[in-house]
Amino acid sequence: MIRALGLQFFAQEKTEPATPRKRQKEREEGRVAKSQDLGAGVVIISGLLMILLFGGWIFDGLSSLTKDLIMFMGDEALWQEGWFEIIAVKSVATYGLYLFPLALACFVAAFFISVVQVGFFISSKPLTPKMDRFNPISGLKKIVSLRSLVELCKGLLKALILAIMLYSALTGDLDEMITYIRFPLGEAVPRLLWKLWMLSFKMTLLLLVIALFDWGYQKWEFEKNIRMSKQEIKEEYKQMEGDPQIKQKIRQKQREMAQKRMMADVPKADVVITNPTTLAVAIKYEKGKMEAPVVLAKGKDKVAARIREIAEENKIPVVENKPLAWALYESVEVGEAIPEKLYKGVAEVLAFVYGFKDKGKG
Repeated sequence: MIRALGLQFFAQEKTEPATPRKRQKEREEGRVAKSQDLGAGVVIISGLLMILLFGGWIFDGLSSLTKDLIMFMGDEALWQEGWFEIIAVKSVATYGLYLFPLALACFVAAFFISVVQVGFFISSKPLTPKMDRFNPISGLKKIVSLRSLVELCKGLLKALILAIMLYSALTGDLDEMITYIRFPLGEAVPRLLWKLWMLSFKMTLLLLVIALFDWGYQKWEFEKNIRMSKQEIKEEYKQMEGDPQIKQKIRQKQREMAQKRMMADVPKADVVITNPTTLAVAIKYEKGKMEAPVVLAKGKDKVAARIREIAEENKIPVVENKPLAWALYESVEVGEAIPEKLYKGVAEVLAFVYGFKDKGKG
């Protein structure tokens, strides 16, 4: 019992809907919710409608080709070289001309229903060979899976329904179709073709109804298979946003690098203002080049102590001014010019420093 509870505690049930990133990965791998039956049904319907619209024109064109070929067979041209090429070229050109609209309509229908189901996306990954596809164990699992059972039931249902429709149509129209024998061939064939077209159209409509249910099932199964556990969502978020510990280390490295650059600028300062132990702010001003003094470095506690040490090593004046040091530390970032409200205080310190330097030179 304890073991069962432990396994249940560590189990990660996939109860959460897939994230957009997960869906995009599945899409790139070619795994989408798509019903093959729906695509086939739409293509067949499109072909039947094109036959209804252009069937007479296609029939006349192909009939004319057949007559020409039969007449050609008795021609003396058969004894000449190249007769086969003539027949082949004419046959291909004729079939291409009269069947092109039908093929184009089927292609457009297939493309349209594919875009409706999964959107416009091209991926070559489904065609990439994978070794697990040749694994007999994986193949056996697919055979005994729920999906295989559903596909089997769906196939049997379609076969049963179509067989019933075909039997009903043939028994209902058999007497009428027998009477076509008494009609001339040119009249009997169109009547028979019309009967076959109507039967095909009805059967395809029924297939489309079944395909719509299949599409719903495919979407439901797809959503079920791409569900994620809460732990997987957390891991994905970490990958997208970055591990907090790694981000913290990166920020620490960035601070260390910025601090090194800041310390390297302290020797360039004109004065270091302190409070005197907790804060230190290094100021530089070049007349004619700067509109206002700039903060080269600032720090607190240990950083402030290091700034003072560098200043003393490079003989940079260190001036104690508690209010000004706090104001500069809190309101000015490194590399920024001091605000106008601090001009007076900084100017007094710089004047003192410049005067001190002038006396030293004298």
